[in-house]
Amino acid sequence: MNKVFSFIRINNQSKDLGILVLRILPGYFFIVNHGWSKILNPNKWEKLGSAFTKYFYGLLDFANPIFGFAAAFSESICAILILLGLFTRSASFLASITMLVAALNHITTTGSPEKAWLYFSIFLAIFLLGPGKYSIDKLLFTSKEN
Repeated sequence: MNKVFSFIRINNQSKDLGILVLRILPGYFFIVNHGWSKILNPNKWEKLGSAFTKYFYGLLDFANPIFGFAAAFSESICAILILLGLFTRSASFLASITMLVAALNHITTTGSPEKAWLYFSIFLAIFLLGPGKYSIDKLLFTSKEN
């Protein structure tokens, strides 16, 4: 056990490995358990969008499918981007906003907001930390001098 702790203290790569795990596992579960079925079923977009537009007292109801698609997009396509580490900050920002709306929806209706808050905190942390060393972003967008 001491070897593990000394590896973590001494090795600078442990942070990047932690970010990689933080991206891959929640990204995978987000796609499989939430996003994929929503992006493939446009009939769900109206209901998904109403979770956001209900706070505007009917003024934005016409946009329910648009906001529903945005939620489905962030829970599927953005989750894939986070998993791969491609456009990570943008994708994690969109996913965290979606989870913030989901948590607020659960608070004001029925259900537990716990899962939405967990995903919100994970994607917010990824947004703040960045993609890490083991990402496509690092390969594509880091200059050779750095």
